[in-house]
Amino acid sequence: MTSEPTDDLSGQLKFIGATCLVRSARRTANVVTRAYNQHLAPSGLEVTQFSILCTIAMELAKSASELADMVGVERSTLARNLDRLIAAGLVEAEKGDGRRLVHRLTDRGAAMIAQALPLWRQAQDDFIERLPAAKDADIRDDLKLLRRAARGILAEAP
Repeated sequence: MTSEPTDDLSGQLKFIGATCLVRSARRTANVVTRAYNQHLAPSGLEVTQFSILCTIAMELAKSASELADMVGVERSTLARNLDRLIAAGLVEAEKGDGRRLVHRLTDRGAAMIAQALPLWRQAQDDFIERLPAAKDADIRDDLKLLRRAARGILAEAP
């Protein structure tokens, strides 16, 4: 455990650097994303786009908000990526209930997932090989706890 911050600014900044959950989560997410993107590069997809395609293919999201939440991106990031995927002919948008758009995977999108899947598997295997035995499940569980805590904080906000 890291000691409590001191009164001086330098000590407080060191404390933040050593203990800040968001800083650690962001640094980890950024480097993990870069590694997956490197593996997926031959497919022309980035990991966020791959995740969007897979989530659309599973037909779990009933709205763009649900899709963004399932993929773990902001709505604006989702919109930018969906625009690219639609322009590439991988996804199509259909009018749903009210103002909602329903996104569907095209045949070309399904083929892209099939092309990218072995690249994703290799990235996944590379990470698992570098972790202590069975640690990958613990990491996913810990990340779930962190997400749950963040959602609780957001739900309590005025």
